[in-house]
Amino acid sequence: MQTSHRFLIILIATVLLQGCDQRPVETMLERYSDRVANSLDSDTRLDLDIQLPLPAYPRRRERIRPVTDLRQGLIEVLNLRHCQLLNLIAERNSSLGKVMPPSRQLVYEVRLLSGLGSCRQTLQRSQTADPQLIHQVEKLYQIKKHDFEAALWNGIFTSEAMERNFSRSEPALPLNDDDGFSQSRQALLILNQVATLNSTIDAAQTEWTEPDYLDQLEPHYQALSTLRFGSRWLRSVYLITHTLEHTAGVIEARLRRRPLCFNKNATPKALIVKNVFSKYYAGELQPYMSRIDREGREWLQLNRRLLSNFNHIPPAMQRYQSQVIDADAPLWQNYIAARDRHTKAWQQLLSQCNLMPGS
Repeated sequence: MQTSHRFLIILIATVLLQGCDQRPVETMLERYSDRVANSLDSDTRLDLDIQLPLPAYPRRRERIRPVTDLRQGLIEVLNLRHCQLLNLIAERNSSLGKVMPPSRQLVYEVRLLSGLGSCRQTLQRSQTADPQLIHQVEKLYQIKKHDFEAALWNGIFTSEAMERNFSRSEPALPLNDDDGFSQSRQALLILNQVATLNSTIDAAQTEWTEPDYLDQLEPHYQALSTLRFGSRWLRSVYLITHTLEHTAGVIEARLRRRPLCFNKNATPKALIVKNVFSKYYAGELQPYMSRIDREGREWLQLNRRLLSNFNHIPPAMQRYQSQVIDADAPLWQNYIAARDRHTKAWQQLLSQCNLMPGS
């Protein structure tokens, strides 16, 4: 009896799961395109069970930039107690410190360079400072300053959080629910602030204090890693592009045949087509597409701005940037072209029947 009861629960759960749409965006897009095809007597059908034809995000070894492997000896480290850096360096040289994630390494590099810069200025103003200590701090400061851009780059672009935002394996963004854009946007804004330190360190050396947001970085990395907005947006914009291209082709094929209406007199058939436009495009696809367009523009802009803070970008990342992130990248330009083609096709079709919205 107990076994039968357990089996019934499992069976009900299975049926419920099968009833849930596991691909709601694809279903909405296919429904729209199929309704258009049906209303225009076309048997062409849209299939969105497709692989995302985008280049893979470069592998970590292609993204990482080399930095000087700096390990201070015990006596040298003890000397740095004058700079209040002993605890910081000891933490980095510990067993856990040697496997710090990129986000924590970034914090360490910023704090170390800031601390060395402050110590350097203090020693230079002192009348009694040990010349050997001055030399040591100056040498360390110049090494870390030289490597600072690479350290910032690695802290941002070798992180798992950034990698997951360009994955090709995530589903599309949801139709109605919170899609994580707000949190992802805030994370990218913070990373842009971090990246601007690259130009700050090259400015005239005044008192450079540690940024107050360093201790708040981890939640932003976590937001990028968990929400994966970028990866889901990439799929959404490609699915929309493919749908618009396909549907525009269906409409254009109908336009090449006989007109839908003569003398701009709407027929019952034309009214069905207009109803499909109003219900499935204006009512379902257009609001989703508008959000994907608006959020995608800002997301791409923030990523472009982030990259612009660096003077050297590894070749593999340069290629990826030109294919996916840049304003003239094929991904975005294909979407714009598909959107414009789709709009023009609908305008031509509905204008034949004087059914354009607002007419």
